[in-house]
Amino acid sequence: MQAEVGYGNSPDSTIAGRQAAGQALSNAGRKDPCDLVFLFCTARHNQEVLRSAVAQTVGDACPIYGGGAVGVITNENFGYAGDQVGVACIWLDEDECTLLMEDGLLESEYDTGVRLGKQLATAGIQKDSPVLLFYDAVDQTQDQMRLLMATWILDGIEKGLGFLPDLTGAGLQGDHICTPTLLYAGDNTASHCAFALKLSDNICVDHVIMHGCRPASPYYTVTKADGPTILEINGQPALTFMDSLLGPALKPDDYPFFLLFGINHSGHWDEFDEDNYASRLCLGIDKERRGIIMFEPDMVAGTKFQIMCRSLKLDYMKPKIQKLFDKLDGHDPFFAIYIDCAGRCAGYGGVELEDAYVIQDAVNGRVPLLGLYTGVEIASIGGRPRGLDWTGVFCIFSKSASDGHTQRACRRAQPLHTEENLPATEAALTPDGLEKLNEHNVSKILALDARSIAIRHELEQKRHGFALLAELAISLRSGNSNTNIFHMATQRINAALNMQKTIVLIPSADEAFVPTVLQGYSSEEKAGLAGSQINIDEELLHIEKPVLVTAVDPPDRFAGLRNTLKLPYFISTPVVIENKVSAILITGRMMEAPPFLSRLTQNDMETVQAISILLGSVLMHQRLDDANRLAQTDALTGLFNRRALEWQVAELLRQNLTYDKMSAFIMIDIDYFKSVNDKYGHIVGDQTLKKLAKMLRNKFRATDLIARLGGDEFAMFCTLTTDVAPLVAKVEKLLSKWHDSPLKASKGKSFHSSLSIGISVAPRDGTSYQDLLHRADIALYKSKQNGRNQYTVYDAKTMPK
Repeated sequence: MQAEVGYGNSPDSTIAGRQAAGQALSNAGRKDPCDLVFLFCTARHNQEVLRSAVAQTVGDACPIYGGGAVGVITNENFGYAGDQVGVACIWLDEDECTLLMEDGLLESEYDTGVRLGKQLATAGIQKDSPVLLFYDAVDQTQDQMRLLMATWILDGIEKGLGFLPDLTGAGLQGDHICTPTLLYAGDNTASHCAFALKLSDNICVDHVIMHGCRPASPYYTVTKADGPTILEINGQPALTFMDSLLGPALKPDDYPFFLLFGINHSGHWDEFDEDNYASRLCLGIDKERRGIIMFEPDMVAGTKFQIMCRSLKLDYMKPKIQKLFDKLDGHDPFFAIYIDCAGRCAGYGGVELEDAYVIQDAVNGRVPLLGLYTGVEIASIGGRPRGLDWTGVFCIFSKSASDGHTQRACRRAQPLHTEENLPATEAALTPDGLEKLNEHNVSKILALDARSIAIRHELEQKRHGFALLAELAISLRSGNSNTNIFHMATQRINAALNMQKTIVLIPSADEAFVPTVLQGYSSEEKAGLAGSQINIDEELLHIEKPVLVTAVDPPDRFAGLRNTLKLPYFISTPVVIENKVSAILITGRMMEAPPFLSRLTQNDMETVQAISILLGSVLMHQRLDDANRLAQTDALTGLFNRRALEWQVAELLRQNLTYDKMSAFIMIDIDYFKSVNDKYGHIVGDQTLKKLAKMLRNKFRATDLIARLGGDEFAMFCTLTTDVAPLVAKVEKLLSKWHDSPLKASKGKSFHSSLSIGISVAPRDGTSYQDLLHRADIALYKSKQNGRNQYTVYDAKTMPK
């Protein structure tokens, strides 16, 4: 077997798909088509268009598996919350991969799992069979988003199959705010389904668990629960218990995406082993029932758990990955997948380093790597596959080096009990010491964690802001219109700053503003806002003071604008050119849901204001460039005018004389042009001038200077590569072509015209613009004297100086 990976990061789904798939095929260096493709992408992409682009690249017959991902990791690239696409092309080389799929997750995760389990039984799955499981983790069909539960799917599979094989996989989502995405299920796309990929038995999938969390408390017991909501702990309402335990250091509103519980699936007082702890992350709080809502529903009554503290350092990861490589028992690794909790990326998790860097360094090119940031991770803990939170699952795919059909039981890496894997202050932690931890220490540990994470998150957001400004400073210079510039900027703002919607409003004739760019809006929303005349409050037009609107503000503050734009929380800042508001940039979020959609801050406002200043600067430069271009351009033909030609020729003459190059100056007149105007009118005359300008552009090089001096007079300046003979040949062809080309007059009539041309050569005939112009004009006059429709090269011996 062989696998190769590719990475794309273009906002254009077609380009991104071709880029990622093409890179994977190029890395493989094979002529035969691959047998299957893994494809993962963020919610920003049009998944149907993306799939089509990948299929066209790898071959329409190739099945494609995957779906949404918050971000993508490969051996050399990674990114999240943007336009990332990851592709793995796999050649099975006579091995097999079978798709088994069931829909119906919206009706019942458990029943869907039962049906999928029965399919697995029919396919002959054994406990040690390698199986990958992917499912759609998000349900947005109702008014309120809900997460689909891996625990219930796995319980159903166990019921239908009779046991659980050593499954590895993920619950897929396309971004941190749970935008609905599709699954790629072989030959088509699907939603709200689960599918399993059964690999040949001679393929082994070994994995290792990495979450970096350690117990910070004694054991507590869930005494009442309802699905994923813990209602009571140690006989007390869950919120009441936790609030009294943690005190003022950590408020209940801070629990979501921060408070971590750990379920130990080995002996409670065994030596700590990360591989036996399932991390459970708080999703939200139920104030009415005083409950704590978890991502998974397996913390049922009777579950014993500990409060966990997370390591903000990642030095525990690389040794575990190396250990896994060392334990492959003679199997050749050919591919690796890293399934990573989306909350662990440094921009939100508060860690000091992206774990993607650590994974890339640990793999070190030994196998192609495809990583994805997910909603739920699935892997075995305590001998049973489970849905996991705040966890990275690193998987190595391998085959026997000696016999392609030798089977062995895949296994997790053995526990590592070395000083290098444990924080120095915790390496000697004993069960007795753990029992003696008191609640005061727990609250202090978590308070310090929260503070550190908040600081790191703020720094990471600043880094994203600076990186965005640097990116925009380069890319915006290439924009060729205001709309194009605004489109590029708003697209990158949404991706880099994790904004949901960004709008650019421009002034209309009646002092209102109209939307010109709507980023993050649906087609229906765009249609509703198209052409809208929006009245803007004076406060939003202040050229030095951006406006920040959050949930702290009264609902009636800018209520009309918030309702019109369907954007309750936003930052607004004008784009100013020469002390006038040329546009208004508004960007924001639909909700405040920390940590991924945190409340907008002063830092965010400063970043957006800096972007608006940059936009103003770029647009100002464009105006100056346009003014300069107009000042140098002949309005009728688009050629250089006399002043521009003189300046450009002077510069080129200086360069050519320095490098001892020859040049030619050409004067061109349309013969009897006055009679064309008199006979056919000035409109036909203008069309004649435009046609000659077009012909000159087509016949001569892009590096040749072409200008209209006025009336029917044209001039050219050409740098010669050898002598003047090749240029003279071009001039002869120009004369012939122009004379033979009919020129349209009114009422279907046509007429013909001719040219008179004079040529001077530098440095022989002069080294200044005026000298060359004068002598070319003398040669032109000679062509007219000799009967027109011809050229003359200036000759100092026979012509006046």
